[in-house]
Amino acid sequence: MSNKVKYCIPLVFYLVIALVFLSEKSYAKEFSETSFLIAKIQPLNLNNQQFWNFLQSNNNSGMQLDLTEENGEITITGSQNNFNVILEKINQFITTDSAKVIPVFIQFEGEIRVLDSIISHSEIAPHIFYLPRGEAWPTLEYLIQADRRVLFFVSGNVENQGRTLHFTDDYIFQISADRVNTGISSKTNLELFLVKDFEKLPVNTVPDSNIQNLVPDYINFLLESWTRYGKKPNFIFVGDEILNFNFIISQLNSFTWITGTIRGAGKTFEKVYWKNPEVSVTGGRFSFPYRGGDELTLTPFVPGYRMMPEQIIVTGEMEVPESYQIMANPLQLSQGLTGSFHFNEEIQNVLFPEKTYSGENFSFIQDIERGTVLRLPEKSNVNLGSPEVFGLRNSSFTVSCFVKFSEILEFGDNAVLGNYESEYRRGLHLILRSGHPYFGLWANDYISEEKLEPNIWYHMVWRYILETGEQAIFLNGRNIGSSEGHPPFSGTGEIHLGSALSQGASLRGYIDDLHFWNRPLGFEEITRLALNEEVKTVEEFKSTRSLKEGKAFKTALVFMAIFLIAVILYFIFRKKKTSMEGHSVWVPEKNAANQIRLFGGFKAIDRQGNDISSLFTPKVKELFLFILTATLKNQNGSSVSDIDDQLWSGLPAKKVANNRAVTLNKLRKILQKFDGVEIVTQNGHLLAKTEKSFFCDYAEAYRLCHISGGMDKTQLESFFHLVKSGRFLKGLNWDWLDEIRGYAGNQVIDNLLKLAVYYNNTNDLPKMDALAKRILEYDDLNEEAIWLQNWALQQMNNTHQARFHFESFCSKYKNTLGEAYPLNFEQFNAHFTDLLKMNS
Repeated sequence: MSNKVKYCIPLVFYLVIALVFLSEKSYAKEFSETSFLIAKIQPLNLNNQQFWNFLQSNNNSGMQLDLTEENGEITITGSQNNFNVILEKINQFITTDSAKVIPVFIQFEGEIRVLDSIISHSEIAPHIFYLPRGEAWPTLEYLIQADRRVLFFVSGNVENQGRTLHFTDDYIFQISADRVNTGISSKTNLELFLVKDFEKLPVNTVPDSNIQNLVPDYINFLLESWTRYGKKPNFIFVGDEILNFNFIISQLNSFTWITGTIRGAGKTFEKVYWKNPEVSVTGGRFSFPYRGGDELTLTPFVPGYRMMPEQIIVTGEMEVPESYQIMANPLQLSQGLTGSFHFNEEIQNVLFPEKTYSGENFSFIQDIERGTVLRLPEKSNVNLGSPEVFGLRNSSFTVSCFVKFSEILEFGDNAVLGNYESEYRRGLHLILRSGHPYFGLWANDYISEEKLEPNIWYHMVWRYILETGEQAIFLNGRNIGSSEGHPPFSGTGEIHLGSALSQGASLRGYIDDLHFWNRPLGFEEITRLALNEEVKTVEEFKSTRSLKEGKAFKTALVFMAIFLIAVILYFIFRKKKTSMEGHSVWVPEKNAANQIRLFGGFKAIDRQGNDISSLFTPKVKELFLFILTATLKNQNGSSVSDIDDQLWSGLPAKKVANNRAVTLNKLRKILQKFDGVEIVTQNGHLLAKTEKSFFCDYAEAYRLCHISGGMDKTQLESFFHLVKSGRFLKGLNWDWLDEIRGYAGNQVIDNLLKLAVYYNNTNDLPKMDALAKRILEYDDLNEEAIWLQNWALQQMNNTHQARFHFESFCSKYKNTLGEAYPLNFEQFNAHFTDLLKMNS
């Protein structure tokens, strides 16, 4: 590729690249962000009323018990107490408190169908929630509104547990507090997180000391675990000592936490690595605690993908977004390629074609399956040179090749690749040991249980990830084993193909298409290689492109000219439109100085950054809002007579005038704490005069709604950012406010439905769900919003929740209008299928 073309492409790239978006997290608390203390139910505390009173009064508590089934009867293990006693207690809890959600963990021995039957026929059966595998956990609000507030988790030798019991291992990632948890579990992608044996956590305790004095020990362990696994601890098992640990939940909830999802290829990843040394592997949904005042930098990566953004940085000065959305874009297979050998009658690294390689006893043959391949019999090798060339030392790397063994040693090694060093971490040997694929770094090794056979072509990959120390082996695109915690390869000895371990091991076979990368390849990339996808490099295209470079350059210049003209025209049009409308959107941080916010409740921050909302007494606040809304509506403000009639109706005229004068004086004194806003008198009217230095979210939203021709996508997103904090003047109720609140509500609904059209085009499901929830806050019978929410949930495989939302809507519809909703779930979905297209 010529330098001219090379420089054009990055210029275009940097002109059009867009930053990742921040998505609106549900205003309802996610179940996966809720923590519960789990108490052990034992015969000794069955009659302890203080114990049961605590469980009843604490809405962040649950229970754990061991049950035994014998002859159709289920009892608490180690006693004669029937399980029905516990079911009655649970029923009492949820009957007494309609907002109580209670998780129940059962260790069970016996016939699982008996347990399932007893629970299914108990009084609490209508209140049990069951989540099918593969669906996301709902919000806490969902469980409460649906009155499905009891969750059963069961462990033990159980199968086919029915539709009331969740098999714990299928739903919850678990660690123990009384022992060191090492390695990376395959369960880290599960949404929920459980800490067992918390009361046994090793602490520097003094005999007879108060456990409350050890708060930092316990909280620090939970914070470290939360950070390591990227999940907030949901269930904390404290044995029968729950009364001693009543401080845990409030302490845990006092921290800010950073949440988000990492998506790529249209799905949320199941496994995400992090370059932060204190973080282990997580699922695609993550949550990390943030200690105020610190700077937190999070750097996720998924082999085979580039993150957008590459890092999340949180500081004490910034407002933490409610949720991060990180998009992962696939890398080119040639990205990070350091060596590529095709063995077409020569040994040549296509990245460095001028380099020559020496060796002995090798040859090229024609293979019936793969054409020309390299033959490496016993005591043969090819010297590939320094490991630095291939990026193997102290780095992540991947080695890939096709290989066929003519003979596999039953008690010995077949060497694919290695060096001759024999010190810890310095001796590289990618081999078969007694037929088993082996990843060796000398006393720092991993061997797979898979056993290969001779005279079969295999695609083999050895992958090392520096951040986690993971050594993994892939066979024909399938991961056949891995282990973590291995320090990196640090040897400097030359790498040999077909020989390793001081020449004590030979290939005894054939090899083809050998590639090296200085990065870990992703699963999809390895699968593509196993399917024989050719790895294209820049050098391989040189000969075919040389004749086309002139044409390519001219095409690039034309493209650049068209692109730049389009950019210029766009900014001219945008400037013209902005000038015509007289309004450009600027949204400060939520707690920034010199602003008054009205969405989600009244909040005033003066020019010094102090929250002075409390200075606005009810009447002062009402006067300010009455004048402000009138000014936005007609530019002239409100007449004094209208103010008197609305704010002091029924009072004698003299008293009204006195009250107005006193209230207005107080208001003007408060507004002196702001820049760019004042109340002025003009022709018998009071109006709110504002300047650009002063910000009010309702004023900005009102002006956006009056742009001629309607808002574009960017303006709609700004509008959503303004209104997403909550309902307009939530908690305030004056008769004159009803009309304005109704107008605001209609504008929110109409414009968010328009924005949903854009998000539908990009299949942005989290944002569509967020839009629907905000609309429903204004109108819980809005059919379009219900459909949007259901559609988004179904796209995310949450049909169970979608059906519940529809049924709740039908119930509200009937209670409000006195008649049944005319469509069932399937008809409703079919009826609104083309809604977004029609609105567009």
